Amino acid sequence: VIIRKVWNAISGQELVSFLHNNIVKCADFAGTDELVITGGQDKAVRIFDVNRPDVSTTVVTHAASVRSVKWSSHRNVAISADTGRQINIIDVRAPSVVKTLEAPENIASISLTSDGRMLSCAAGRRILAWNIDSFDLVKDFAVDYDVSVAAINPARTRIVVGGRSDLLIRSCDFESEKQIATHKGHHGPVHDACFSPDGHVYATGSEDGTVRLWQANPGSEYGLWKTRKI
Repeated sequence: VIIRKVWNAISGQELVSFLHNNIVKCADFAGTDELVITGGQDKAVRIFDVNRPDVSTTVVTHAASVRSVKWSSHRNVAISADTGRQINIIDVRAPSVVKTLEAPENIASISLTSDGRMLSCAAGRRILAWNIDSFDLVKDFAVDYDVSVAAINPARTRIVVGGRSDLLIRSCDFESEKQIATHKGHHGPVHDACFSPDGHVYATGSEDGTVRLWQANPGSEYGLWKTRKI
């Protein structure tokens, strides 16, 4: 039995546990702090109510194990991606799959912009992005390294990319797709990344057990980052 837990982010107190029969690889809150969506090794995407943690609803079953689940507050849909090439857009009220997207290579991860309007995907050595309103593919470019994650800033001007093998964090211009900067610090593959709502900071989470914060524009004053006067 696998147990998935939810904690209070401020106090660290455990709030609720959800039982699964297999390894859980991903989870997200589904539009409210009372609904949690999960995905994992058994290929199923499930919805749990924190008020009834012993009961779950299977909303869709993938052909491969589920790699990522995200909730788009903009469209009120769940988005799930498996370890193959399939991304499902799910209406959890039905529940049913309303749209299926196909990646050109096996998927490493998916990510949403903070407003939930753009979906990005890291797949093999390709970086893709879809408009959530129309589901049109708006970005698809290849790089010369294996990517583990790709996240887009709120202004749609920058893409942060994690390297699967070299462990580097790269910042690329969204329009030109050119690499702007390279950062290192993680000692394991980076599995997730996201920008702050204002776009000034992004976070990366790695298999090395750390979450790191990076400035989108290094050298500027922001929060804990202060410029030193000489």
